[in-house]
Amino acid sequence: MNSLTFKTIEIAHLELKYEHSRIQDLNSVLRLAESIEAQGQLIPVLAVGAKHFGYVLIDGYLRVQAFKRLGRDMIDAWIWHNKEADALIYVLAKAQGRNWDIYEQACLVKHLYVDHQVSQSRIAQLTGKNKSWVSRRLMFVENLPEDIIGLVRQRHISSWSAQRILAPLARANKQHAVVLADQLKKESIPTRQLALLFSHYKKAGKKVRENIVSQPHLFLKTLKTKEEEKEAEKINASAQDRWLRDLQVLRAIMVRLIKQVSELFDNPQL
Repeated sequence: MNSLTFKTIEIAHLELKYEHSRIQDLNSVLRLAESIEAQGQLIPVLAVGAKHFGYVLIDGYLRVQAFKRLGRDMIDAWIWHNKEADALIYVLAKAQGRNWDIYEQACLVKHLYVDHQVSQSRIAQLTGKNKSWVSRRLMFVENLPEDIIGLVRQRHISSWSAQRILAPLARANKQHAVVLADQLKKESIPTRQLALLFSHYKKAGKKVRENIVSQPHLFLKTLKTKEEEKEAEKINASAQDRWLRDLQVLRAIMVRLIKQVSELFDNPQL
């Protein structure tokens, strides 16, 4: 592309301005480091010229971490010659052959909207998304407390849980969201069960809500026990129903047999 120039640059000259917008994944870094050591760098990072010196790293934070682990000082890069905002739009639109986490998308959208003053409609237009997609990403990072954002970035909490459960919970009760997030950090909860937990939270009173967020695993365990008891009652009731039906059938047979007694034994021809 005309806006890009290939160059090998010093990692020390890279400003890691958007490092906070990437999910921390040590295992991925280690795997990538092994790949780079065996095959070399296959994909250059993307950077844009900084205002005073060096370059701002736009995409390739995982590669930079892998290079640092390998003790390497130089890295191949595509240097973007247009505006920094255009480079952010480019990586969001093209995805660079990777699946971006919701959190990562949300952070870049926020930078475009807040730092670079790009409207939501314009972001949607340039990235090929709809305005609702842009709005949801902004709400994701704007509604969550920093403590929870940190847990998402460190993979203690999934972005799905943060977006679908903790973000709406934080809008209603920020403290409850923080307490629940802390519990999820200690022990994760499958998404389906977390959604079930939140559905009960929304219908519960104040005291029960406090118990749900402070002891989510106990609440789910209690809920499961109650469901099992109900199922056992259904099974027991079903067995009783079958017994009663069989008894009714037996009664009908006995009544019919009794009626046939006189016919059988009073008829001399039989």
